Amino acid sequence: MNAEEFYTKIKGDSGLQTALEEAIDNGKLAEFLSANGCTASEEEFSACIASHC
Repeated sequence: MNAEEFYTKIKGDSGLQTALEEAIDNGKLAEFLSANGCTASEEEFSACIASHC
């Protein structure tokens, strides 16, 4: 799934929100995205999040 699709999925799942925060805090965003089926790069996903803030 792309960054937008994954962002939408995370919005509706508090467990994923917590896991995302932990991945960012630990510098493992790329691994988190890949492990959850998101094909976006860290930069693409970060830009997606920024566009929704």
